[in-house]
Amino acid sequence: SEGPEERARLQGVGGAMVRDGLLYSSPLECSDDAMRIVAARHVFEVFQTESGVPTDVKQIKSIYRKLALRVHPDKLPEGADPSIYKMAFARLDSAKDALEAMITEDAALCKELSRVLNSEVRTRAGAIGLLGTEDADDAEKVSKGLRKKLEKMRHVAPDFDRAEAVCCEAVATLRRAFASESLPRHEALLKEGLSTSRAMGARDSRFPYPLVQMKPDSASVHLPNGRCRVALLCGATAAFSDDILVSSTARLARQPKASALRWCMDADQQAACASALCISADCTVEGPATKRQRTSAAGPEGSVRVRHILFAHLQLRQPDPMARRPGTARTVQEAEVAALAVLEKLVLADKDPNVFLRACRELSDCQSGSQPGALSGDLGWLSRGQQETVFEDAAFSIGLKSFSDLVTSSRGVHIIQRLA
Repeated sequence: SEGPEERARLQGVGGAMVRDGLLYSSPLECSDDAMRIVAARHVFEVFQTESGVPTDVKQIKSIYRKLALRVHPDKLPEGADPSIYKMAFARLDSAKDALEAMITEDAALCKELSRVLNSEVRTRAGAIGLLGTEDADDAEKVSKGLRKKLEKMRHVAPDFDRAEAVCCEAVATLRRAFASESLPRHEALLKEGLSTSRAMGARDSRFPYPLVQMKPDSASVHLPNGRCRVALLCGATAAFSDDILVSSTARLARQPKASALRWCMDADQQAACASALCISADCTVEGPATKRQRTSAAGPEGSVRVRHILFAHLQLRQPDPMARRPGTARTVQEAEVAALAVLEKLVLADKDPNVFLRACRELSDCQSGSQPGALSGDLGWLSRGQQETVFEDAAFSIGLKSFSDLVTSSRGVHIIQRLA
């Protein structure tokens, strides 16, 4: 899904392997020599063989001739990508020249540089293997000594800066605190592929090889005239089609938080992750504003009359003096789930006021739920400054007789209906 510029960047970084639409930062087995060479993390990996890295110029030339026959653009297999073979052959050429120069400079240091670059320092075992100690302070000293030792190769080794980054990352790995039971799970994630090359976090794919960037990108979309919703989905919710997203929340077009919660609840509950964010936008082009006539039932200027159903929970930070009973929900999440079920019933029967009254008398944890008859849940006329900001913003933004989205305040989770 990445554009040509981003694909070119990944090819220049090295160490990137894309398979089945996922980006891998760990070396994968690849039977295609051209793909392997293009994805190689450094010049030593270009010439990597079953017997290891070549140690003399004669061996380099021998391996070069064999590989050149396999990746030469003139020997292109049927159905192969010509650009991959051109890049592979060009990289093979440059890697040959670099290896010959390094071995001529200092064969022993060339071998040591290869050891550093081939170390998997993102794992604790790999970091210890490179630096020979698990003590982070001792590792810092060994890392500095190793970098100083390799300094002689700076002018001939194209991957010298990366070798320095590997030494530093080994120390960072040993300083990172992990419980013994969580370390295997964390290191197992190193083998997982990513669906993007831009992400917040994903540190293991940013160091020592900068495959993933924490660089923001932007795009613009022209929204249609009228009300619409934008869904940002991750994990199991991303599997939903547009039809399913729309049909499951058709009556929640003005309640984006409730829509997102419904999608998460409908997702595969066995999945490792299921998250959703819904953004509601009203792009209606309106004519000149007209003065609203005040009715005889209108309250004070700048006020609204509302009623609500409150779902309290056991995670409230302070006692609610207006509560008629403790909430049955253990967490705010449980309260939101209970509120969503009621909201869906209310919007389905929005013409029947008795549905709200029955639900309020039975379920609301606010003292207002005990008020008689049609006053159940009624909070009367509200002006700005009488309630929490989040409650007021919802109350003043909804239309007449409409229901709010799920509103979470210090009292719990509310469903608000504007009466006047």
